[in-house]
Amino acid sequence: MNDDELVRRFDSGTLTSFPHELHVRLTQAKLARMPEADALESIRRGIRAMAAAVGAPQKYHETRTGAWFRLIAAGLPDEHLMRRDLLDDYYSPALLNSERARKGWVPPDLADIE
Repeated sequence: MNDDELVRRFDSGTLTSFPHELHVRLTQAKLARMPEADALESIRRGIRAMAAAVGAPQKYHETRTGAWFRLIAAGLPDEHLMRRDLLDDYYSPALLNSERARKGWVPPDLADIE
């Protein structure tokens, strides 16, 4: 699937899976197609819709979504972005797994995301 198809399927809610690699690619594709604020809102909206569609709206995590978006937007190399544990470099487990971080954006407590 090329990036145009990925964006179309994400936006229409027809992706059958959304593994980490597609999340990174989708965010890069959105950033190439629209202003950063619009790309972030589009990603938020789509992930919330995906969680709701499988009956788990509570699984949406605002800080994880925002942190990954910021890391991708910062232009980190793909080999770093493919590390599924990359957020551990920026957030303590207690903070990242908190209800506060799930419901709203919380800045990292271990290292700045630039």
